[in-house]
Amino acid sequence: MQVTEEAVEVLRRSLEMGGVDPDRGGVRLHGAHGLGGGFDIQIELAEAPLEAESVVDAGGVRLFVSPEVTAALPDSVVAVEPQHQTIVVRPADPSSSQ
Repeated sequence: MQVTEEAVEVLRRSLEMGGVDPDRGGVRLHGAHGLGGGFDIQIELAEAPLEAESVVDAGGVRLFVSPEVTAALPDSVVAVEPQHQTIVVRPADPSSSQ
């Protein structure tokens, strides 16, 4: 999972505003199946990872990623959607592999 610098900054500010200790807590990414059959990724602040979640360090921000997110988007990017300045998780662009 890749995380853009802009997303790290937004997530860091969110953790600060939410009063989450960055040494223990982080940002949870988990999946939700919609009524119409789609799959959405929910993003929320969390005090600690859950047992099944993998922990990804992104520039000092910890991401707690659920297995269903990894299964749905094995090669993904956490980025900032420019129009609304919100965090999004999208498939990685194959031409930008590191």
